[in-house]
Formats: sequence, structure tokens, C-alpha cells
Amino acid sequence: MSGNNDKLQTRTADAPVAIDVYKRSQAKIRRLKEKLPEDLVANLAREVIMRVASKDRMLGHVPYEANPEALEKLCVALLSDDDKAASGIISELRADGVRAEDIYLKQLAAAARILGDKWVNDELSFSQVTVATGRMYAIMRSLRHLFEPKLPLHGKAAVFAAVPGEDHTLGVHMAADFFRKDGWDIALKVGMDHDELVAEIGKTPVGILGLSVSGKHSIEALSRLVVALNICSPSLIILVGGSNVSELRPILDLLGLDIIAPSIEDAKMQMTTLYEAQATA
Repeated sequence: MSGNNDKLQTRTADAPVAIDVYKRSQAKIRRLKEKLPEDLVANLAREVIMRVASKDRMLGHVPYEANPEALEKLCVALLSDDDKAASGIISELRADGVRAEDIYLKQLAAAARILGDKWVNDELSFSQVTVATGRMYAIMRSLRHLFEPKLPLHGKAAVFAAVPGEDHTLGVHMAADFFRKDGWDIALKVGMDHDELVAEIGKTPVGILGLSVSGKHSIEALSRLVVALNICSPSLIILVGGSNVSELRPILDLLGLDIIAPSIEDAKMQMTTLYEAQATA
């Protein structure tokens, strides 16, 4: 199966933090930052901070509260020269019995809010923030195996969407029709902006998302979308397809996608294999 498959390989693991996933994610994030322009890297850092911090504001009813001293320690670790310091703190929290949901909603969310405020107030440099957000994002990826998958219990279903700002939507319409003829229940989402699409996908119980990308011009929107969805819908399985995916592969391989499909037929084969494996798990 194409893509990095981190979620698929670690969902059933018992480790509190999947260290191998964290290391791979960190390495890919570093390589991605080298390939993308600085303004896009900054936008991705803002996306991480905004999406993670919003969990703290939106879910204040969660009973768990992070200790202020512990939060300060986590922020220092995220900014430190030690690449393992922050992940080590999260591992200790998990070993102490803190739920993954509480780490997401309170510990990491509060840290993101603190770092975001410091960035706005010019207390942190661009390089410091990108290092910290990269580590935070990698930590969240390493916790995904602790979340239940959202694949439907009955029937084959998925959401197909065009990347925000994408004008060429014929491909995603054709893919939706192709899958429907093969018995899939496909909800098609086109013409939505970034925030609308993230919110819409977050409301659906379907666990598979197929995204259509038509060229290099869509990389910025696709990168932001994948980052936002990996934070807001951690169990979501993301497929990217399109006629130009082979050309874009050097960047797509670094985005943390589950499936990269160069053709509709390949996408159908991989999604069917994935669904059958999850349904019998």
C-alpha cells in the first residue's frame, strides 16, 4: 500500500507513544520544511497552533486540567535542543494513566496556546516555532493508534473532496461516479474553503477521505488541509489521487498520507483492501 501507513501499522499497538512513528514523522517534517517555501512553512506552523489550541477553547468541559508547572516544562521541552524531551514527557503522562484524549485536549492544546501567544508577541523566533510545532505534530501522530478508527460498520462509504481552491473538479466527480458504480456510498464535497471542509469532514462518521489534487499549485492548500485533518480527525484515513501524483510524489510522501493513488483503479483497489482489512480486524 502506498503512503506512509503510520496509522494503519500502529492502531492496534499498545505502546503509550509510538516512538518509531514519532521519529519517522520528525524526519519527514524536517525534510518537508526543506522542500517548501518559508511562508508555507509558517502557515503550516500557524495551522498546527490554531487547530491544537482550539481544542482547549472548545472543550473546556473536559475534567482533566494540566498542571501549570508541567505545561511550562512541556513548552520548554518543545523548544529545547533535545528532540526527545517533549515526547518523553508525553510518554510519562501516558505511563501515569493520562488518557490520549486528555493529552490532546488539554496538555498539547494549552501548550499550543502558550506558544502561539509568545509567537504573536515576538517572544519566539520563526525557527523556534517551527521546531516546536513540528515536534507537537509528530507527537500527535505518534498517539493516533490510541484512537478508535471511524470506519463504518456496514457497507463501504467514503467522503471525496476537491482540495480547497482547486478549479479542476472533473476528476473527483469521475472518481465518485466510478466508486458508486462499484457499490461505494460516496459523499462528494466540492467548492468549500479550508475551514468549511475541515468542519464538514469532522462531522461525518465516515473514516475514509479521498482528496483530488491536479498539480503543484495545490500543494499549499493540500498541506494545510492534511495538517488540519490529522489534528482534528486523528483516526481519519486520507487518500490523495490525481493524474499528477507521481510528479508530486517527493512532497506527498512527506505529508503523512495513508494512500497515494495515481489512478482511479489503483485508488479503488487500495481502498477496498483497506476496508476489508479493517472490517475483519
